Amino acid sequence: MLKHLRLGSIKDHWQPLADKAVTEHWRPEQYLSELCALELASREDKRLQRYLKDATLPPDKQLGGFNFDTVTGVTKPHISQLIDQSDWVKRGENLLLFGASGIGKTHLASSIGYGLIEAGIRVKFVAATALVQSLQRAKEALRLTDALNRLDKYTVLIIDDLGYVRKTEQESSVLFELIAHRYERHSLIITSNQDFEHWDKLFEDTIMTVAAIDRLVHHATILQCMGESYRRKASLKKQTA
Repeated sequence: MLKHLRLGSIKDHWQPLADKAVTEHWRPEQYLSELCALELASREDKRLQRYLKDATLPPDKQLGGFNFDTVTGVTKPHISQLIDQSDWVKRGENLLLFGASGIGKTHLASSIGYGLIEAGIRVKFVAATALVQSLQRAKEALRLTDALNRLDKYTVLIIDDLGYVRKTEQESSVLFELIAHRYERHSLIITSNQDFEHWDKLFEDTIMTVAAIDRLVHHATILQCMGESYRRKASLKKQTA
C-alpha cells in the first residue's frame, strides 16, 4: 500500500522505526510524526536535486568560492541578502550585473542561483546567445509564445553575457519579447559587459532599446562590478611562474 501511495521513504523505514518506537516507548502519534518527517525530508532532497540538475548552473560557482577582495561595487553581505531575503523574486524584480569580462559576474549570478534553489525557487541558467538563438528558431516555427510560456516555469531566469548577442533584427526582436513577456511577472538576472549606454548595439533601433531598458530597470537592483580580470591575472601568474 505504501508503494502504491508513493510513500517510498516510509516504505523503507517503517519497520526499523517501529522497532525503535517499541523499544523507546513512543506514543503512536510520535511514530507517525517521525515517519512523515522522513518522507518530507526525502521529497525535499529529491526536489532540490531535480531543480539543481534542471537549472544547468555552472559547477563550482557557489558563494563560498568567490573572492570579494578582487572586486569592488559588490559585497558578500549584499549578495547574501539577495539570497536570504528573496521577496524581490516573488515581486518579479530583476537583478542586473554590469562589469568588464573576467571579473566574476557569472560566478556571482550563479551563486545567487544556487542559493535561491536551496530556498525552493526554480532557476534556469542560460547563455544569452544560446537563449536568443533558441527563441529565434521558435519564432521561425511560429511557436515563440509557447517557448516563452515554457520559460515561465522558472521563477528566475539567469541570462549570462547579454553583451555578446549579435545585433540583428530577428535576435533583437525575440530578446525584447522575452523581456516584455516576463515584465512584472518573473525575475531576470542579467550579466553584461556593456553598460546601458552601449545597449544600442544589442537592439535594432533606439525605441526598442529604451523600451527594453525601461522594463528591466523599473523594478531592479543594479550592481556595477569593477576590478581586474581574474582570467588575465591567472594567465600572468602562470607566465611568471
